[in-house]
Amino acid sequence: MSSKLAKIDFNQGLRHCDGQQSLYREVLICYLDQFRPLLSDELLLNDVENARLQLHTLKSLSATIGAADLSQLAAQLFKDWQQKDQQQRTEAIRQVNTHLETVNGKIESYCKEIVVND
Repeated sequence: MSSKLAKIDFNQGLRHCDGQQSLYREVLICYLDQFRPLLSDELLLNDVENARLQLHTLKSLSATIGAADLSQLAAQLFKDWQQKDQQQRTEAIRQVNTHLETVNGKIESYCKEIVVND
């Protein structure tokens, strides 16, 4: 699924890493390590503090790598988490995971290109 929320500005992410390609690749790999499993409905729905921590981390790291729209979605969910009921939270997690999965695929492709071009 391609969408605006799954857009990554790799140049912006690279600027966050002072133009250091190898550092940026490491940041991207850390992002994948953290979020390739996607967000867990069960963990987030049963632990409000863990949910807020995961959403805040997703917001921050997505901004760092250049996925600004996903970062904003995570930020809004972080802000509204307490006011949402279980069904709304579940739907919001699914929406975030849909975009996160696409972002992860783009990161994997980008990292493969970097390896080939290094």
